[in-house]
Amino acid sequence: MPLIELFYSDTCPDCHMVREHLMKLMPKDAKFKEINIGYPEGRGYAASLGIMSVPTVAIDKEVVFVGYVDKDEIEQELKSR
Repeated sequence: MPLIELFYSDTCPDCHMVREHLMKLMPKDAKFKEINIGYPEGRGYAASLGIMSVPTVAIDKEVVFVGYVDKDEIEQELKSR
């Protein structure tokens, strides 16, 4: 069961679009976690993984996408795992 994490900011329009794509494409058995970097806990956790910008998608603690990513790219990545 993969852990998919989305690092985002409330004011980031691309973050909301990536979230929509993830919600449509995520495997049913995946665990999904959203980390808001607008809060100290979120910033600290992001920093511990070397994440400097949003949106960022990590799968099993491995950063796989930074910035806006389209639905097809997300789908390809999820199918390859």
